[in-house]
Amino acid sequence: MERWKGHVTRHPVCGAVELTLAWHVVLLLFAKVLLPPLAPAWFPGLGATVINAICLTGVWCVLWRWGWLRVSGTTTFGRRRRWWLALPMLLIAGSYALAGLDGRTTVVVSSLVSLLWVGIDEEVYSRGLVQQTLTPLGPLRAATGVAVLFGLGHLQNHLFFGAAWDDTLWQMLSAALFGFTCAGLRFAIGSVWPMVVVHALDDFFQIRSPGSAPDWWQVSVYVFQAAYGWWLLRRYADRDRLPPRNAAGDDDPRPEAAGSMD
Repeated sequence: MERWKGHVTRHPVCGAVELTLAWHVVLLLFAKVLLPPLAPAWFPGLGATVINAICLTGVWCVLWRWGWLRVSGTTTFGRRRRWWLALPMLLIAGSYALAGLDGRTTVVVSSLVSLLWVGIDEEVYSRGLVQQTLTPLGPLRAATGVAVLFGLGHLQNHLFFGAAWDDTLWQMLSAALFGFTCAGLRFAIGSVWPMVVVHALDDFFQIRSPGSAPDWWQVSVYVFQAAYGWWLLRRYADRDRLPPRNAAGDDDPRPEAAGSMD
């Protein structure tokens, strides 16, 4: 693990690509090969929950072995006075619920639980591990790299899960812009946890919505995400970056505090 960490540190772009591929390989291995279909009537989302919990465990172990749990924003609440910066993204997520929620109670609750695990897993791996790997490149390049890799990762939906090609392309664009904004938020706040909430609710409301959002609204969201992510990087990341591994956030002067979850 230390040799791999050294390689990743010296070659952040290659390292980020390798880590992204490794995460997807593990996910596909368990989803398509090792685990049987897990969708009992009482919890239809059990399979997604188990698979994302497994992937999260692997990412967590890598962060732990490399000493990156805190500096990646995974075991800290970061600058809690800046959590409000995630509010616009939360409002966008909530807009998809205006048409209501589709499905019986069991399905809705199951979706909420399973998508919460998706949000935790994907934020810790992408805005945590991958973004920390790319951080030496500078905030803008790191956020762009996170966006590109996160967007390309959704190609698996077409290759392995039967999604239509045009739907997959739009999902890749949407995921890339969402990832870019979340990367900016992680730099500004210093924690992945506000984005976990946004990510889970955004997926939940879109999936459980009885219809698609109007095209004009979706295009507006894309433009806003690109502009907001850029603003976050210029306003916060260039100025104060992330605190060093043993430094506190601006909520507490003590290194061992600052909203730590350790």
